[in-house]
This record gives sequence, C-alpha cells and structure tokens, in this order.
Amino acid sequence: MIHRRHILAGSALLAARPAHALDAFPQRPIRLVVSSAPGASLDALARILSPSLSARFGQPVVVENQGGANGLLAAQQVARAEPDGHTLLLTGDAIILAALAEPRAGISFDSFAPVIQAVRAAQILVTHPGTGIRDVGAYVAAVRARPGGLNVGIPSQAGIAQVVHELLGAQLGGLRVEFVSYRGGGPAATDLIARNTDALVITLPAVTEYVRQGTIVPLAVSTASRDPALPDVPSFAETVAPGFDVDSWQGILAPARTPSPIVAALHETFAATLAELAVAERLRGLGFAITALAPDAFRQRAALSSAQAAPVIRAIADRSPRG
Repeated sequence: MIHRRHILAGSALLAARPAHALDAFPQRPIRLVVSSAPGASLDALARILSPSLSARFGQPVVVENQGGANGLLAAQQVARAEPDGHTLLLTGDAIILAALAEPRAGISFDSFAPVIQAVRAAQILVTHPGTGIRDVGAYVAAVRARPGGLNVGIPSQAGIAQVVHELLGAQLGGLRVEFVSYRGGGPAATDLIARNTDALVITLPAVTEYVRQGTIVPLAVSTASRDPALPDVPSFAETVAPGFDVDSWQGILAPARTPSPIVAALHETFAATLAELAVAERLRGLGFAITALAPDAFRQRAALSSAQAAPVIRAIADRSPRG
C-alpha cells in the first residue's frame, strides 16, 4: 500500500489537508476501466500494467473493458464514480475526439483529473494479403482507381484512425473510401483478418504480432519516423506524404475533484510501473513509446490534440447524414 509517508513525498499540498485524508491508499481494489473492447491497444496496455500495479498498490487492479460509443460509455461511468482514486479510466485521445464529435454527451477532458499520459504510439495502415496491395503507393493507387470502393476498418467513428486517414487524404488531394467503424481495435482487426474489410487503420500495438506473423500486410505508419517495433515498415512521410507526422496517446484519468494527494500518489505509482524494465520492454516490443507525462503536461497535450483534431472532426460531421 501507499501509506502516509509516500503521499507526503508526492504532494506539497498535503499540509493543508486533514490527517484522516492521508490514511493508507488504496483501501480496496482499484477498478481500471478501459474504454475499448478486448484486443485493442488500450487493453494490451492495461493487461501489461495491471500485475505490477497490483503489487505496488498492495490491492488488486481489476481491468474492466467498456467499449462502445467511442469510449464515452466508459468515460461517463468513471466521471460519475466517487473521486477517491479507486476508479480510474484508461483511455486515449479518443476521449478528446469523442467530446468534439458528441458535445451533447457532456463529457470532456475537464470531466477528469489527469493522472499520467502513459504512452504514445503510431497509427498503422494495414491490408489483408488477399488484396494484393503490398505497399502504400499501391494502396493510394487502388483507392484512386475505385473511389469509395475500398472498405477501410476503423476502431471507432471519428476516432484517431479516421483522423489520420482524413489528414492523409487531404495531403494527397483526396482519398475516398468506405469507412467501417467498430467498437474497438480488437473487433476491427478480427474482421480484417476474416477479409470482411480491405484495409484497416489502427494503433500499431494492437496488430504488431499479426504483422510479425504475416497475417496482415503493413503499409505505413503515421509517425515521421519508422517505429522500432516494426523497423521494416516505412512511414507515410518517407513514401507518399512528406512531413506527415501524427501519433496517438494513452493515459490514466481519475474523476474530477479527486484530491491532489491521491492524484500525486497514483501518478508516482504508474510512473514507477512504466519504468520497470520488464514492463518497458514489453510495451516497446509492441510499439508503445513510454512518455509518463505529469498531470499538467498531460493536460497540455490533450489541449493540443483537441486543437489539431477539431477541424477534421467538424469536416467528418458535416459529411455525415443528419438523423
């Protein structure tokens, strides 16, 4: 457990709080609500972190997958939870994009207390071997030859995968495809493997092993440089879209009004877990880059993500049929 002396080390604000607020934390199991279905990169991150987190907290860290509604269902559940540090949200920039796409849902980054931006990762464009498409140049040619004829899977409507494809298309003068949205990266990858879609844009760690096995064909990553986990896969920047550089992030949020000492203790424990050699090696092997940003830096990154994505989300909404 994290006892009083550890929390004192984590926050200068503690002197102003009553002594009873500094009792041992956590006092019961921690629910880590993951805003995706099993098999997604968020789920992989949760499963890698949870054993070490449980050992450090001295309490079980229970992973709960709550996919659907672009992560809003999970976000709403955690936002309503008691702000005592025992219910946390593991999400990605999807929380920012969902808030832009569905403002009536009443959920935004400000509904939470940021704990840590844990990792960042590239998005990757992949195809099924049966398509015959083996490189990103051939993909662009295929899309242009059949505007709207290729089915491209995305883990969620108006999520980071669609944003990446839209930005790529804008730079290339337009790429019209038929997007097929899912309740998370796991189902999207499964459908590509079953050849129910032609291509897929997804967070790289969700499909790293499929690429290594040859089950799917990698075309390009969205970051400026190649990813060390898949060094043979080129970037969009070095092939069809010079200067292209978009990544995605994943992190931990607590309900708003969670006391600062608890947020500090949570951040310290998550950062220490991410720094463990075995954990770091597994994450990097999948294609995650560890960032471990502090709450203020995490909030700044979220604001930047919102500013960059807002025009794209508005364009997607303008094209969508009105109900």
